[in-house]
Amino acid sequence: MQCGQAAEKGMETQFEWDQLVDALRDELQEKGGVIRLLNQQTEVLYRRDVNAVAQVEEQTRGQLCLATRCTQARELILGQIASKMKSGEDIDRSAILGQFPEYVRPLLEALFGEVDRLSGRMDERLKQNQQLKDRLLTEAESTV
Repeated sequence: MQCGQAAEKGMETQFEWDQLVDALRDELQEKGGVIRLLNQQTEVLYRRDVNAVAQVEEQTRGQLCLATRCTQARELILGQIASKMKSGEDIDRSAILGQFPEYVRPLLEALFGEVDRLSGRMDERLKQNQQLKDRLLTEAESTV
């Protein structure tokens, strides 16, 4: 009976890390899409193509919503894992990763690291593009 319980526990853990890996991959994909659109937005801002700016901005907002939903889904999975650990939802990510088998931790750590890197890059690009829009708007107003 204990072997069956151990096998069930292992399956549950694999299901959890499979879910977490899928959520992290989805988040990476959507945040990568945001960065691609932000790069496109920068190009159209420099070209001062008003129609393209509006179109890309709308696409970017939609992509940001998708990325945010992916982040929320990942956080939900982490919260569920934390609650199964009976440690509350404020548990630190490394403690959660420590609950997974040794062989899967490097993959999870790499995915989390890449999500963090892309999140920082995305925030930086959002700020840069906002500054560029502000500057171009100021220039446009001064020429009118």
